[in-house]
Amino acid sequence: MTLEGKTVAVVAPAGVPDMEHVEQSIALLESWGLRVQVGAHVRDRFRYHAGKHEDRAADLHRALTDPDVDIVWVARGGYGSIYTLRAVPEAVPCEKTLVGFSDATALFGALHGMPDVRVIHGPTLNGLAIKHDDASRASVLAELRGERAAPVALQRLHDSSDTRRVEGHLAGGNITVMASLAGTQWQARCDGAIVLLEDVTELAYRIDRSIMQLREAGVFDGARAFVLGDFIRCPLPQNADFTLHDMLVDLLKPYNVPIYAGFPIGHGTQNHAWTYGAPAALEGDQLVR
Repeated sequence: MTLEGKTVAVVAPAGVPDMEHVEQSIALLESWGLRVQVGAHVRDRFRYHAGKHEDRAADLHRALTDPDVDIVWVARGGYGSIYTLRAVPEAVPCEKTLVGFSDATALFGALHGMPDVRVIHGPTLNGLAIKHDDASRASVLAELRGERAAPVALQRLHDSSDTRRVEGHLAGGNITVMASLAGTQWQARCDGAIVLLEDVTELAYRIDRSIMQLREAGVFDGARAFVLGDFIRCPLPQNADFTLHDMLVDLLKPYNVPIYAGFPIGHGTQNHAWTYGAPAALEGDQLVR
């Protein structure tokens, strides 16, 4: 799919973006042939949010209902997207793609499955141009174009009773945000999914608590595999005799499905794009999309 002439609407449903970083990312999008318009309240600030709740919600609603907008790109994660979820319309007037990650995981539950809407877990504009590497930028460009991604080699952490080819659709995102939506109407559904997970600046016990919340809420019921991304600045207790992967395997192995690590997503230099709900397979310790 060609991107030439497509229109991007920049929205900031959560934290306050660094506008210098956003402007650099906008220049990159324009070099890809995209036209960019910035939401009316992206430059606002209200406490630790990018503007008042009703204004952030209005920008998101406007972008999703504007027939001239093709791509809605989240400026930054942080916290606050949950305030905007009720502004998501019941339908969109044309095909839409939303790009974001981290706190934008909250938007996935509201948008996934809506006709004519595609959700891409990929860099926000706060980091696209300067925080992530060239491979990450190339991956989101390829995902937008609908190009097939190269297989990704993974590290197998845990085998299940069936270690042959595993097929499923992609789901997941940020663990803490997923846990915050458990029990709401926007709760994630992972039945039949290869679940991709990442997090940032969370102590190990907090990640443990979030996963237990997701387990008890039934969010992971029916998952076919788990694939771990990066866990940036997620320290273990002092003198810990276990690794973060040890802890995560213990928490997820009751599902008796394969558990892998090494998918390049998260808050580090690498943040490769993937489409929520897209078919994928695990075979030969590789994720194939």
